[in-house]
Amino acid sequence: MSAKKRIDYERIEAGWRAGLLSPRQLAALYTEETGDPVSHAAITRHFSKQGIPRNLSAKIMARSNVMVTEAMVTDKVTPETIKRDKEIIESAATKITEVRLGQRHDIQRSRLVTMALLAELECQTGAENVALLQQLGDLMRSEDNKAQDKLNDLYHKLISLPERAKTLKMLADSMRITIDLERQAFGMKDEAEAPADALASLLNKISGGNRSSFGVVAEDPEL
Repeated sequence: MSAKKRIDYERIEAGWRAGLLSPRQLAALYTEETGDPVSHAAITRHFSKQGIPRNLSAKIMARSNVMVTEAMVTDKVTPETIKRDKEIIESAATKITEVRLGQRHDIQRSRLVTMALLAELECQTGAENVALLQQLGDLMRSEDNKAQDKLNDLYHKLISLPERAKTLKMLADSMRITIDLERQAFGMKDEAEAPADALASLLNKISGGNRSSFGVVAEDPEL
């Protein structure tokens, strides 16, 4: 019977001190990388006995905030074998920074798509534009032998006021979520007052459940 392999706790120490992964996650990661099983209880017991704290999370996030602001990712290599606080903080902050910068890019793409859809909806709005769209639908109408044109009927439904109002509501919800994500990604503090720009203020009012504006839409039997 083979002897039980010794757990390499030095390999786990950096993750333990960083405090970003739970003991269960550290155990799963170690087992996956080495092939040697270790329990989260054993990890907790070992480092608690050694008096090694998990107190670097705040410093890691503080360092990440600085790095995001400067839009850089620092990769420092040191020949020392002992993991000091500075190395652990720098490594973990770099990983967080890569994620946060990627999130900012994705959020910006979401905003651009939402605004493009809003511009398309704007082209369908207004008495003159609606009249032209309706005329186009009438010209394209081609009824079958049952005097029906289901495709044309669908077209008229899509350009109708209830459908356009419904689309606006969905875009408002999407924009509100995007604004919230932007505030989180850029570290903006939540404030009680209304958003500074007029567009955000308008969209917040719409998505907040303005029943007087959308009551008719909600009750439309076709929706």
